[in-house]
This record gives sequence, structure tokens and C-alpha cells, in this order.
Amino acid sequence: MSRPSRLRSVLLAACLLAPVAVADDLPAWTPDPTVARAEIPDAYKWDLSRLFADDAAFERELAAVAEELPRLDVCAEADESPSAEGLERCLETYFELHRRANRLTLYANLRLDTAQTDDRLRELNERALGLMRGLMARAADVRRAVLALDDDALAAGVARRPRLRVHAPYIANLRRRADRVLGPEAERVLSLFGDNLWAEIDLNELPSDHEKTFQALLADMPLPEIETGDGRRVPLTLAGYARLRADRDRATRRAAVAGLTGALRRFEHAYAATLGGQARLSVAFARARGYERAREAYLDKDAIDPAVFDTLVTTVRAHLAPLHRYVALRRRVLGLDKVHLYDMYVPLVAAADRKVPFAEARRILPEALAPLGPEVGALLREGLDPANGWIDVYPHRDKASGAFSASAYGIRPYIKLNYQDSVDDLSTLAHEFGHAVHSVLAMDAQPYSSFRYVPFLAEIASTCNEALLSDWLIAHARDDAERAALLAERAETIRTTIYRQVLFAEFEDRVHRMAEQGTPITAEALDALYRTLIAEYYGPDYALDADDGMEWAYVPHFYYKFYVFTYATGLSSGIAIAERVRTVGEPAVRGFLAMLRGGSSAPPLELLRRAGVDLTRPDAIEAALRSFDGTVRELERLLVQAQAEAAGSSR
Repeated sequence: MSRPSRLRSVLLAACLLAPVAVADDLPAWTPDPTVARAEIPDAYKWDLSRLFADDAAFERELAAVAEELPRLDVCAEADESPSAEGLERCLETYFELHRRANRLTLYANLRLDTAQTDDRLRELNERALGLMRGLMARAADVRRAVLALDDDALAAGVARRPRLRVHAPYIANLRRRADRVLGPEAERVLSLFGDNLWAEIDLNELPSDHEKTFQALLADMPLPEIETGDGRRVPLTLAGYARLRADRDRATRRAAVAGLTGALRRFEHAYAATLGGQARLSVAFARARGYERAREAYLDKDAIDPAVFDTLVTTVRAHLAPLHRYVALRRRVLGLDKVHLYDMYVPLVAAADRKVPFAEARRILPEALAPLGPEVGALLREGLDPANGWIDVYPHRDKASGAFSASAYGIRPYIKLNYQDSVDDLSTLAHEFGHAVHSVLAMDAQPYSSFRYVPFLAEIASTCNEALLSDWLIAHARDDAERAALLAERAETIRTTIYRQVLFAEFEDRVHRMAEQGTPITAEALDALYRTLIAEYYGPDYALDADDGMEWAYVPHFYYKFYVFTYATGLSSGIAIAERVRTVGEPAVRGFLAMLRGGSSAPPLELLRRAGVDLTRPDAIEAALRSFDGTVRELERLLVQAQAEAAGSSR
């Protein structure tokens, strides 16, 4: 898993390169995205033989699992004639086949990820996914078998059958929502319309037809050429928009934002109908299962108390003053009368172009994450050792972009990078190792049926790592200019991941309220709602332009089924845990690792409390916003001081 993070853009790595030199016997390599994979030394490639010796071994296992799928008939039998013994056979069979199928899909995906245009590997991947789809189609039988047994018979069976007891957390989570299961015919009809409230995977992996329509609208929407500040005409594209929006030249970034929002305006009714349709569909699914609100239904999938959402919004709302201060600082530093949307992404401090070779990253990361203790340190050293084949390091021709960490039960994780010697890449490495360590600890502590952590917890270890790395970078800054650049990046991370995502969450919630109340969801209403939220969040130094309210139509998060708020809770929790690790020390580390080991063996909020974070209370969110406030104040001091010194030297 991976999340875009501006902490990965933390700059000025000159501060990094001061640690004591350590001998490194890695072969020399200069990153080059255009080379063939064969040219890159094997030391920088992951070792897929930990999954299968070769493609032939993969093919044998694929055929074997496909042939064994009928074994899942025991689940239908356990539904028809409920017994603890039958349920145990069902779950043991299901999870054995699921574990094997998951290993197949991971191998196929990793093979394809480094050879994107290889048709044979694409076909191999499709066959693995087809097998998994076939397995998941039988999951309804598993669910019915779990729900068929009455409470007393289940309790007695769990007490006397150790293999059934292993799956108790999985059983409890399914039975927790037993009253939301409808009759067979109603369930069949809901499934035909795409109901996914019982999906056993991340809901974001199941895009609705409305989301697909949104994606198609965005892809097909004509965008204009824009004129840059130096008079050039350049095409505006979705891929290039973020770069142009952050351009140093104000005329260029103004033209980019106006070009996109103007294009969105021309299709505002289509976007409004699409988003409104998504909201009404989610409300219909929720009400079909007896939920009062769509938000309640989608949070209940992972046992998230709706109070978490409300506490997040209320707490952020109560701490808008630091964001207003940050906008005012932008206005002052950039020399503006008012800050506009097109002024929010230009860097406040120019970035230095500093190389951080992978060999250097291998030395820095264990030092930066040392506060997490020897167990995490040992896993870092294991994963960073090329002999263990965890990481595919460098870009090459035909390799997919981006980064992620992925794992199969009982196998050490795999980390995909496209490392090109930047501090951004170093921070990506820290982030992905958070996921990897989380997976290892959960696998080592939990059975297969409860080792996978839910998306709500997925970004906490990764953002904790990023926060600790950021602290280390700032502590090792060589001068105020470096420190200011690092602080500016930290401020932007919190602004975009907490404040901006909570604004999105409020918008999403209110749109669903409109659907629940039967209020027409029109382009005019959505524009007015979005403009109101922007004005409230960004304060008196921010000015709205005519089409700024159309930004809602560009945001894919609104189709993610009440997921967007977890970006903010994840970063808040990561920052709060990093602060506890720094201030409390070893007891805080113990609690954090206990959370990571929990997998899905307990509700996510309960697991998070083991790390000292209770998201039904405002404390963790307040800790993150205190960090933002302190960051902005220190950045303000450094930038005002630099401006004063520059003014003095010019006289």
C-alpha cells in the first residue's frame, strides 16, 4: 500500500549525509528509467523465488488450487446442516485455499509490475485474478455457514475445538452484523446492483458504475492550451496539472487552475448527476440493510464508531486558526494581497537538489527510526539487506511507476520502489517499510484469518515512520535555510492530509445528507457548499475566484465510500504515536508494536488504543494540529528573519 505524502518531498538532504561512513559492498548503479531490467544488478531486485521457484511452479499451483475449489462445497453443507464441526471444516478449507490463491495473485502481480508490456505475464496475471474471483464468489457460502449456527452451539464449538477457536475474531466480525443480512432473494437483488457492504476487500477496489462514469468524464473532458508567464502556449493535461499549479510563475499557475476549473464548469451538470447518483445509491444500500445513514453503514464495515468521524471534524473545526495563520504567512512571503487557489501549492521555500544514493538511505533509515526499538531495527536491517530480496529498488524500462509494499502470509514482504536518489525517495522507503513491518508483525502473531489489518489502520505505521524521519532531518539541518525547507514541507503535509481531507470528508458527508433528506443534488448546490467550506477553512487572507467551487468535480475521493477521512486519522495517529515514542519511550513502543501485531484480531479502535491513541477523543488530532501550529510558527520566524536579513543586505 502506498499514500501520496509531501513528507516524502522533504528536502535539503545535505543534512543527511553527515553520519559516520559505513562500508557498503553494493554494486555501483546510477538510476536510469530507460534501461532494460537485465542491466540492473540483481542486488537491487526482489527475489520472487520466495513465492515460487519459477513460472512453471506457479502454473502447477494455479492448476492445483483451481482443481480444489469444489472442496468449498463443505461450506454449503455447513449452511444446510449447521454444526461446529462443519463450520470448522468450511473455514479451514476456505482459508487454506485463500492463502494459496493470495500467494498466486501476488506472484503474478509482481511479475507483471516489472514487465508491463509483456502479454504473457499480463495473461498470467489475469488467470491468477480469475482464480481469486472464483474463490471470492464462494465467500457467500462461507458467510452463510458462519451465520447458520446459533449462539450457544457456536460458543460450545469454539470452546472445545481449537482449530475453530483460531478463527474466532473472523467469526465475531461477521456475526456482529448478522442482523444486516437479508433473505437470499433480497441479497441476490442487492448483489445485482453492486452492493458491496459485505465485501471482504477494501471497498475502494470495487468502483461503482458512477465512479467509472466520473473517471470516463474526467478522461474525456477537453482541456485547453494555456499561456505561461513567459508567453509559451502549452497543453493543459490532467497528468501535468499538479506541476503547473505549483509553478513559480504566478501567471502560469493561475492559467492552469482557471483552465481546469473552467473545463469542469462546462460539464458541471454531468458531474453533479454522477456524484448525486453515487450518493443516492450508497443511501439506498444502507437503508436496505436497516442503517439510518450511509455513513453509519460504511463505517460499520470495519467497526468504526461514527463518533470518530464527528470528533475529527469538530476538532479540526476548533483548530482552524493555525491554518488561517499559515495562509496569512503564504500571503506575506509571496508578497500577495490575497491568497488564491493557485497560490496554495507553490513552494514557500525553494528546494535544493541533493542526491541521496540508496546506499546512503540504507544507513540513514535505521538511525532515523531507532526510537522504535531493536525489534523494528532488526527488521529494517533484514529488509535492507539485498541478500534477502525484499526490495525492487530502481526504475527501468517497462516497470510500473509508484511504490508499494505487499505481502503473502508466511512470506517476508516485498517493497517496490522507483528510487532515483532523492529525499523524496528516502521518505518513500521509510513509508513503505512502515507497511512492511506492520505486515511482518501481524503475520508472526496472528493466524491467516485475522492477520490482515483494515484500511483504517493501514497508514499509521507508515506515517509514524515519516514523522520520525522528518524529525531526524530537521534535527540534522545544517542551517536555517535547510530547516525552513523541511518545515515548509511538513506544514504542507499536514495541511493537505488533515485539513484538506477533513474538508473533503465534510463535503462528502453533507452531500449524502442531501440524498438522505431528498434534497436535489444540483451543480449549483454543490458549488455553493464547496465554496462555503473553502471560505471557512482558509480564512480571511484567502480569496475565492469564480470557478473555484468547481474543484469538487475533480476530486475522486468523493466516490471512495467514506474513506477519505482516514487519511486524516492515519496521519494524526502516526504523528501522535511518534510524539509518544519520543516523550514516553519504551512503553510507547511496546504499545505501538502491540497494535501492529493485532492484525484484525480485534476492532481497529481497540487495537489503536493499545498504542495510546483513542480517536473517539480529540487528543491525537490535537497533537497533530499542535505540530502544525508549532511548525508554522517556527517557519514564520525563519522566513521573516530571512526577509529582514535580505532587506538589510540590499541597503
